[in-house]
Amino acid sequence: MNKIKDKTMKEFLENNAYFVDFFNAYFFDGGKVLKPENCVELDSEMNDANMDLEKHVDVIRKYNDGSLYSAFIIENQSRVDASMVVRAATYEYVAYERMLKKLKKNKSKEKLPMVHILVFYTGERPWNAASKLSELVEVDERFKSYFHDYQMNLIEITGKSNSFGLVKSSVLKVVKTLTDVEWLDLKELEEKEEIEMCEAEKRWLEVKSKE
Repeated sequence: MNKIKDKTMKEFLENNAYFVDFFNAYFFDGGKVLKPENCVELDSEMNDANMDLEKHVDVIRKYNDGSLYSAFIIENQSRVDASMVVRAATYEYVAYERMLKKLKKNKSKEKLPMVHILVFYTGERPWNAASKLSELVEVDERFKSYFHDYQMNLIEITGKSNSFGLVKSSVLKVVKTLTDVEWLDLKELEEKEEIEMCEAEKRWLEVKSKE
């Protein structure tokens, strides 16, 4: 069932209009900053022999509108995975490495475009794994100032997320379109700017109990 769901999600997100809506919702409060016509499909294979990595991201796009040049990645996740924060960081840095290798020698001082990754979690259990590296690693206080933390951009809709708190209604509008979850009221989403995640969780539990 999860494989079918993952395939459906991937096909949905491969539509550039829906793809940019997701990032506009998360980063720009639903403002139409990113435009679908400025997206170019990239190879989703993230294989790297040096890192023993044989995996591909779900959807990756190059974006260039003349003022913003970036790479955007969405990774759909249907189950809680303790390694997700490490995988997200790996994909990001492998993407940077790929871009670095493609730079011509005479452009070696040119800066790389940013890579933005969204992890979209659609599982039924609340996300209880690490969303940043420091939650996974035992950081010795003597080395704390030297530790490079990594924060994962996580969208969770099925349970309460302590790090997310109030979820933007603009994000939930996209999620409603994507998943058709019964506990999201589009009329209410139009009226409210933010929804309490505990309120959303309560509605989800009510629906699951009826099922």
